[in-house]
Amino acid sequence: LSYLPVSGALVLNASVAEHWLYLPSAFLFLAATVAIGALLQIQPASRLALRAMAIALACWVAFLSTRTFLRTFDWKDQRTFLERTIASGGDSARMLINLGGLELAQGRLGLAKKHLAAALRKEPGQPLAVINLAAVALKQNDFKTARELLTRATQMPLVDAQAHELIAVLENKESGHANPLRLRLAARTGPPNWSIEKRYIRFIDETGATDAAVMELKTCLFTQWYRAESWQLLNELLNKTGRKSEADYALTRATLYDVHLKAHANSL
Repeated sequence: LSYLPVSGALVLNASVAEHWLYLPSAFLFLAATVAIGALLQIQPASRLALRAMAIALACWVAFLSTRTFLRTFDWKDQRTFLERTIASGGDSARMLINLGGLELAQGRLGLAKKHLAAALRKEPGQPLAVINLAAVALKQNDFKTARELLTRATQMPLVDAQAHELIAVLENKESGHANPLRLRLAARTGPPNWSIEKRYIRFIDETGATDAAVMELKTCLFTQWYRAESWQLLNELLNKTGRKSEADYALTRATLYDVHLKAHANSL
């Protein structure tokens, strides 16, 4: 029973599998010890049998130790981990998406497309594969494919906000004009996403509507008051509008949530 969750017989997501890995393993070894002890009480083993069992156990422990030592080097960096995991048979959609994302970040668009397409073949409709493939198409200026994928992604709750944001980028590339309504839609879609919200606020500020950017950011801070970066941005925007006392208060709040800011200010 202890071994069953980590045996691979049942498909578990990563978080559940990880939590099952540690404590149940201890109970697995305890169960094996109790079982062997009970067997020896029923059928007293000869000295030769005990030696054989001890040798087999020692070999097994040595094998596991060696394998653990060798696989430790898989964690050298992200690329090594992903490529060796996939080469060892762990070519799940998740691993392929991660490798595709890494290739995308490093500008290897052909390889990124290859890995992400393979992930979609394994799990058709996987949201992260779809949105990353759209990003690849966008970078390759394949606007038709990008729009098809992004339109599809807007119907996927996991990535719908990011899809609307990338559609804004696509429209900007196609027409040369930014669409503030699309950026606003991205910022209002799904759960709060600070990276998207920050880009929208920056965009409002760059269009000259700094006061509107301040109001947008204050609305965000009403529910997400715990982020130092948000208060830093508010400080920057308020300084631009000449509201120094409010800007100083925002900076004070930022230092409350990130002690490094105060240390940095003292070193200047």
